[in-house]
Amino acid sequence: MVQILSPNGESVSSQDGTTPPVLFVVGTAGAGKSSLVTAFQRWSRFLEVDVLAINLDPGAERVHYDPEFDVRELVSLSDVMDEYDLGPNGAQILAADLVASQADDVFDVIEGLSCDMLVVDTPGQVELFAFREASSHLVDVIGQGRACLIFLFDPMLSQTPSGFVSQMLLSSIVHFRLGLPTANFLSKSDLLEPEVLERILEWGDNLDILEAALYEESAQQALDPHSGSQRAEFAIGQLRMMQHASIQPGLVPLSSEFEDGLADVLSFAQTIFGGMADSRDGFAGDIEHERG
Repeated sequence: MVQILSPNGESVSSQDGTTPPVLFVVGTAGAGKSSLVTAFQRWSRFLEVDVLAINLDPGAERVHYDPEFDVRELVSLSDVMDEYDLGPNGAQILAADLVASQADDVFDVIEGLSCDMLVVDTPGQVELFAFREASSHLVDVIGQGRACLIFLFDPMLSQTPSGFVSQMLLSSIVHFRLGLPTANFLSKSDLLEPEVLERILEWGDNLDILEAALYEESAQQALDPHSGSQRAEFAIGQLRMMQHASIQPGLVPLSSEFEDGLADVLSFAQTIFGGMADSRDGFAGDIEHERG
């Protein structure tokens, strides 16, 4: 079941309906953002849900979905590198700022789009999207008060308790930074062994079990002279802070390859944006049964 982090704990369903809801797909580099956008757009067509994709990553070499708007038409990473004599990292930062400076132009392009939903592929480096003031402006302009976040947990990093907590922290910080309703999904869950997947999902559902796993990890690190034992101890402290703030990550397994979890993405959007696609409201939960 999708758990939602929302500003002030309130729903944001009181929308005016003048613009389609916007789902920003966020996560660390390699977490599977573009793959999710591709799979979700393809899957939605099967359901006759009109989902349009937007690419906001100027550094993307290629995308496999059909972007209704592609930021690379405004800002090319290679052009930025050549014009400003920058390396890839510096060019990514400047390109993100250049894109944000043209937020109004981006909105002019998408303003007239008619669809059920917009899904936005964001830059590979989450800090370029979430931690620059210019990008916050871009989110405000594009979202128009009808936006939410899909945060992707990396499956490899999630296999250790401390790695899992680090992603809980990042998700919470991005949610705090952008102030948008957020749902957490475990990306590429099909790459995990069943018992590993079950353990990770259990951590997301029960923080007491996660804390016990952190203590076990800390004890193991203390026995290894080459391991930084303070890492797990720090993670325990951060977990307690999040428990005090009533932050419960919740986690839905997602596989863009096998289309698992896509119905949960749609259900999340329907929960947040009441009235979206009225003729199909409530059908998302029955999709897996129908396709079987």
